[in-house]
Amino acid sequence: MWVVLAAAAALAVAAVVAWRLHLARLARRRNQAGIITDGRGLLFGALLVRRTLRRAWLRLRMIFAGRERRKAMDDKVRVKTAAEAAALMGNMKGVFMKLGQIVSFTHDALPPAAQQALATLQQDAPPMDFALTRGVVEAELGGDLGRFFRSFDEVPLAAASIGQVHRARLLDGAEVVVKVQYPGVDAAIAADLASIDRLGGMAAMVNKAVDFPALLAELRGRLLEELDYRCEARNQELFRHLWEGHPMIRVPRVFASHSRRRILTSAYVRGFTFYEFNQLADARERRVASATIADFVFDSMFVHLVYNGDPHPGNYLFHDDGAVTFVDFGCVKRFTPDSMRDLKRFFRAVIEGDRATHDEYVLKLGLVRAGRAWDRDVMWETWRYHLEPYLSESFAFTPEYVARARHYAGPENTKDMNLPPDLLFFLRITFGLNSIAMKLGSQGNFHQGARRQFYADPEARSALGLVGIAVPEHFRLLPQRIADGQRVAEIEASGGLPAIADAGSRASTA
Repeated sequence: MWVVLAAAAALAVAAVVAWRLHLARLARRRNQAGIITDGRGLLFGALLVRRTLRRAWLRLRMIFAGRERRKAMDDKVRVKTAAEAAALMGNMKGVFMKLGQIVSFTHDALPPAAQQALATLQQDAPPMDFALTRGVVEAELGGDLGRFFRSFDEVPLAAASIGQVHRARLLDGAEVVVKVQYPGVDAAIAADLASIDRLGGMAAMVNKAVDFPALLAELRGRLLEELDYRCEARNQELFRHLWEGHPMIRVPRVFASHSRRRILTSAYVRGFTFYEFNQLADARERRVASATIADFVFDSMFVHLVYNGDPHPGNYLFHDDGAVTFVDFGCVKRFTPDSMRDLKRFFRAVIEGDRATHDEYVLKLGLVRAGRAWDRDVMWETWRYHLEPYLSESFAFTPEYVARARHYAGPENTKDMNLPPDLLFFLRITFGLNSIAMKLGSQGNFHQGARRQFYADPEARSALGLVGIAVPEHFRLLPQRIADGQRVAEIEASGGLPAIADAGSRASTA
C-alpha cells in the first residue's frame, strides 16, 4: 500500500513539475516586441487556477490564526496574486491586459499594495525596444525617422495594451506624442478572441439567458477597430470638434500627416496623471475634475450618441484648475437615435418608480431574451442600484456604494439577464466612472443631471454648473439645443475629419 501511495505521489509531483515547466516555456515564447505568443489562454487560465488554489490553502491556514494575523495573511496573498497578474498581463498585451486595466481601478477591495501592482498596467507595461519602435514608424511613414521628426524620445512615456507612446518634435517644432502599435499585437488579439469565442460557446450551452454570439460580435468589433489607428484618429478629431471651445474639456489635435494604420501622432499635452492629481489636488479641485469627466462622458453619450468605452485613469490628463484632457479614442461606441430614445425612456421609468414601463423596456431593450422567464424584482433592484445617484438630490460616491456593484453583478442577480451589445460598454464605463468618482470624492445633486439628460429640463444644471463652473451657453444647454447625434452628422458631412494615408506613403513635412 505504501509503495503504491508513494508511487502515486511521485507521479503527481512529476506531473506538476512538468506542467509548470511547460507553462514556463510558453511564457518565454515571445515575438520581437516581447509579447507572449503561445498558449495565451492556457497561461491566463493557469493564473486563475493558482489564485483559486492559493485562496483555498489560505482558508485552511486561517483556521488557526487570530483576526489581525488573518488580515495580514489575506493581504499578502492578494498582493502576490496581483503582482503575478500584472507581470503576466503586461507581457501578454492585447485583450488580457485590457482586462487587467479594468480590474486595476474597479477592485477597491484589494489592499493598497495590490492595487498599486495592478495600476502599473494603466501606463507602465513592459515597453518594446526602440529599434522596433523606429522600424514601425519608418515603415508606416515610408522613410527615415529624421525626414519627419526633429527629435524622437527613445524611452516611451507610457506602454499600454496595444501600443506605446513616445514624445517627439516635428520638423516645424511642434511638440507631439506618437502612439506606436506593437508588432504582432494583432495576432495576439486574434488569438485572444479565438479563446474568448471558445469560452463563449461553452458558456452559451450553460447559460441560455445571454445572447453570447451578439455580445462577442460587439466585443470583437470594438477590439478590431482599436487596431486601426486611422479609425482612432477620426474618432479623436470628432471629439475634438464636438468639444472645441469648452473651458474644461480638452481633446488633443491629431496630426494626420504623421499618422497611419499603426502610428498615431497627436499634440503633446502637459498634465498630471490621475494618481498625481488625486494626491496633490484639494477637495474642490477633485470635485471639479469629476464634474468635467461626467459632463464629457454623459453629454457625449446622451446628446451626441458617441462615447469612449475605455474609461481608465491612464486615459485622462488632469490640470491645476480641474480641467481634463481626454486621450485614447480607440474604443468608441455609437448609438442610433432610436436606441438612445428607448434607453432614456427606460431610465426615466426607473427614476419615476414606474414598474410597468420598466418591465416593458426590459423586453424592448433585450435585457431578457425573448420567451424566457425572469425575476422582475431582481431586475428592478439591479437597475435602481445603477441609477441610485440620480434618484435623490443628495448623493455621495462612497466606497460602500461602489463595493455593492459586486453584489449586483453577481450570479444571483444576473442569472436571468441578457447583456445587449448596446449596453456592453455602457456598463463597463458605469463601473469605471463610479470608481473614479469615488476616488475623487464626488458628491452632490446628481438628480439634476438626470433632469438635464433624460428630460431635457432647461433649468437643470450640468455637473460643472453644480460645482460653480461657468461654461458657454452652447455647452450648458446641449440637451435642449442639439437633436440626437445631429452635431456628429454635421461634422462628418463637412469633411472636417482627417483622411489618413496608407502605410509607406510619404507624409508632408511642412
